Amino acid sequence: MLYYINNKNKTELKPVKPTNLKNIGWYEKDLENLISENIAEIILENQLMVLFQQKPFKEAADIYALDIEGNMHIFELKRWSSDQENLLQVLRYGQIYGQYDYKQLEKMLRKYKEDSSLSLQNKHYEYFKEDLNGSLEMKDFNKEQYFVIVTNGIDMKTLNAIKYWENNGLKIDYISYKVYRAKDEYIMEFYPYNPDDEVLIQDETNSYIVNTNLTWSDKNYKQMLNQNKAAAYGDRRKAINNISCGDKVFLYHNGIGIIAYGEAENDPIKKNSKEYYVDLDFEWKIDPDEESEKAISAQQINQALGAGYRFRNTVFSIPDEFSEVILKLIKK
Repeated sequence: MLYYINNKNKTELKPVKPTNLKNIGWYEKDLENLISENIAEIILENQLMVLFQQKPFKEAADIYALDIEGNMHIFELKRWSSDQENLLQVLRYGQIYGQYDYKQLEKMLRKYKEDSSLSLQNKHYEYFKEDLNGSLEMKDFNKEQYFVIVTNGIDMKTLNAIKYWENNGLKIDYISYKVYRAKDEYIMEFYPYNPDDEVLIQDETNSYIVNTNLTWSDKNYKQMLNQNKAAAYGDRRKAINNISCGDKVFLYHNGIGIIAYGEAENDPIKKNSKEYYVDLDFEWKIDPDEESEKAISAQQINQALGAGYRFRNTVFSIPDEFSEVILKLIKK
């Protein structure tokens, strides 16, 4: 629930009135486009690797993703309030795509990334390699399916139906979002899908870690270092929009560690439909190909913090304590 607060009468709470997308003229496809363009906001990317997104007019769920064990997570989005029929629809997709073998999954990834040479085994291992000893075997993919319904609110009948299917061994969950009208603006409230219930690092500070995107490209980090910038690409490009001029930015290279630190010189810039970036004034940077031993590893940071943070997210904010630890390690 969202509330207005009164800056004069500081004991007053006034609820913000909820509405829904249908009432403000949205279609279901509008919601799908919104989620597709901002997919990092609904799927916690350090736990799930997006495999495919629905194309218009196809018999398919809206989003498919794989977890570290190769299990499939199937997402179905709805712009209206929840209904038991939503469960039947997502289960139908599970019946279809739950039977897909490795080659069919690989074909989905290649189509999604528009690259006919991609290996699903390799990409999955690169994405999760900090927590894997080696790549999964082909037979290990898609052994289990998890179902997630994203809907405007949820009613007791749907909750009871979800509990029924859970008690009968089905792995099913939901994300309930809310839409509010606040004066002349609309606000959407929801939380990212987080299957492992991991505590998010996100904090309201002015320090950020940007992943160099090594999982999907072996060239982008060179551009960032040579062109003095932090960038995000493809379906994660808008994640860079959280950074503002003057913020502290650390570049993290998968499997290596922190390789650069600087201050954002501007607000985010849209270079093209596949890249957003901010210019950086670097105070420290190394070439991981030549000086990888000088990088600040995830293990070093976690040992200093007494934590177990993952670093796969494209962009995430970090607490001041986190930032100070990295800076101290850089100075050493």
